[in-house]
Amino acid sequence: MALYVVVSAAGEVYAAAYFQRADAFVALLLSFAVVCLTFNLLARHDASKAGVGYRSLLVFVVLNVVTAISWIGLFIGLKYVEPAIVVAFMVALGPTATVWLNAVIRRQGVPPASDIVVSALIAMIGSYMIWISASGNAGVEWGARSSFGIVLAIVAGLSLALTNILVKLLFDRGFSGRQVLAHRFYGTIILLLGLVDYSSLVPEISQHWFAIAAIGVSTMIVPLLLIQQGIRYVEPFTVNMVLSAAPIVTFLFQYCDSRIVPSSHTFVGNILITAIAVSNIYLQYRRSA
Repeated sequence: MALYVVVSAAGEVYAAAYFQRADAFVALLLSFAVVCLTFNLLARHDASKAGVGYRSLLVFVVLNVVTAISWIGLFIGLKYVEPAIVVAFMVALGPTATVWLNAVIRRQGVPPASDIVVSALIAMIGSYMIWISASGNAGVEWGARSSFGIVLAIVAGLSLALTNILVKLLFDRGFSGRQVLAHRFYGTIILLLGLVDYSSLVPEISQHWFAIAAIGVSTMIVPLLLIQQGIRYVEPFTVNMVLSAAPIVTFLFQYCDSRIVPSSHTFVGNILITAIAVSNIYLQYRRSA
């Protein structure tokens, strides 16, 4: 799990730097095409034989839509906003939104008072992170599309929570991790086919094939395989604790990107987000113990 955090953080910082000088949609289309092909090949050797009924098919369709929103939102957010802030929103909003979505979708009732308090604290620190960016105190200068990047990061974080619930539903119906990974990126590819500038395809591939491959491997294929194995062999409490360190690890990797100026405000925000995420995970663990 620790390796997952390190690899994905490094990949996200690298992707953010690359997208400043290249066509992000072309890079993402090619990367996701390779990712989808890779996981389909891996799924062919999977022993699980779960059938796809109407309800499961509907879950897969919704999962494809939500996956497209979360992943594209993440990467385009990285283009316009400091990576550590984008990851902070993903880490903070995911578990918090999951609590509320479980209450609505899985009919688990009103969340406990502690979860409501955590949600309020996350909203406050999220507002602080937005202020950091808008006031020029972040590591990346606030630009014309920075507000758009913030919105995408928030939407991506919320979409990630729904993704986790949908994946859990498919696991409960007998599908394996490889099967879910094989069939969850079709919607992302279809959306990117509508966004991409086809005249840029050949130049991007010929000039930046290594960077595109590196982004696909470091931010998608390897991290998804690592987290799948981590979830299988490590207790959920440990998994969530390790994942909560992602904003700080991402912040440290930003020192490798010369365009990002180290920001003490971002670091403080990441510490606060991590502290609340860890506290929330601990409280949930105590309730389930």
